[in-house]
Amino acid sequence: MIKLIASDMDGTLLNDRKELPGDFFEVFDELERRGIKFTVASGRSFDAVAHLFPEEYRTRLDFICDNGANVIHEGKQVSVTPLDRPTFEQLIRACEDIGGLRILVCAGRGTYHLTADAEFSAEIAKYYKNHIPCDDLLSVDDVIYKLAVCDMKGTQQHAKPAIDAIFGDRLNVQVSGPIWMDVMGAGVSKGSALRALGKHLGISADDTMAFGDFYNDADMLKYAGWSFAMENGNPDIKRMTRFLARSNNENGVLRAIRQYAL
Repeated sequence: MIKLIASDMDGTLLNDRKELPGDFFEVFDELERRGIKFTVASGRSFDAVAHLFPEEYRTRLDFICDNGANVIHEGKQVSVTPLDRPTFEQLIRACEDIGGLRILVCAGRGTYHLTADAEFSAEIAKYYKNHIPCDDLLSVDDVIYKLAVCDMKGTQQHAKPAIDAIFGDRLNVQVSGPIWMDVMGAGVSKGSALRALGKHLGISADDTMAFGDFYNDADMLKYAGWSFAMENGNPDIKRMTRFLARSNNENGVLRAIRQYAL
């Protein structure tokens, strides 16, 4: 029996216009009535996803944010796994040495970045709120959840191999889109956060449903007994899940929830 549902946002629950399905709150209310927990599982920071939900829902939903580095349960922060300061500083310098990488520092008080040109500003606006421009990323004094790296050459082909070659298993580097990747501490992922949340709630993997479309969802999908890749998702992700959901523009997540959980 499905008791816990986790869904990625971009390319999964949200359509290409970054909108929730029109019937989301109707379905959520019915899940809640039946005692089924719904969790937002995003690479985005909390303030970049929470604004999509009316305030009355924010304490009723759970949020796995920053790919698992920040977890909010019933309106309270229950888990934080920040990047340690020496690793953060080494990572910033490594990105500068690689060249061509644009960096967002996702942290407790907001998202920090250097002065952004029009192209990068447009990319930031798609996914992040509360932008804080600064002159030097190494001067950021905050709890740092992750780095989001934008690479117009392609993260899978360029940025990820370069960072992996330097840091090895000291970091979890996840490609989250064709030109984006997220860098967290080792062991930090949506999957590890969902596993911990399930343990806290007393819900097993067999009773957990998860939806995703890209590599940063892989660990979460491997964990969930009911794993769904989106029809619009990456081919590698489609091959690793038990089920295929209709595309994000066809309300695939809620269609599957209605069919299998309700």
